[in-house]
Amino acid sequence: MSTSSIHLQRLDTSPDRMAAALRWAHYLGEEFGTSGALNALRYYERLGWIGPDVVDRMTDYVRGLSLGETHTKKYDDPVTLEPPLANLSGTAFGAHARSLQFISEIADEDIGEQVVLARLADRRVERTTEDDGTDRSPAFRVGLPGED
Repeated sequence: MSTSSIHLQRLDTSPDRMAAALRWAHYLGEEFGTSGALNALRYYERLGWIGPDVVDRMTDYVRGLSLGETHTKKYDDPVTLEPPLANLSGTAFGAHARSLQFISEIADEDIGEQVVLARLADRRVERTTEDDGTDRSPAFRVGLPGED
């Protein structure tokens, strides 16, 4: 993964961004438990959502949580998300989508804009494949679940 496509390269030390990073660490520990949170961070790095410096710093934050701030059960309660990711609420990806919201907040990116761009790209691909007669069933569409 090239570093130019990583959404969050490093954690800013400004108070609001640090507060968001600590809320995210707490969320990860609470949602996935310590071990699961650390695995999720490595997964996000492989996806290109975060860089290695963020993984290292967030690992320290997660390891610093008390036992009362973490648990070992996965996906107890479905995550409820705000728009534009609300249609992922209650899905297996919902917990990771909430992390993406934290990453976007910390990186000062507009996730809504990214979703709109992805949907536009999806529609462009659909039109192109319709023009050339390629069968593009919904199972192969790019976009978010629940989209029609």
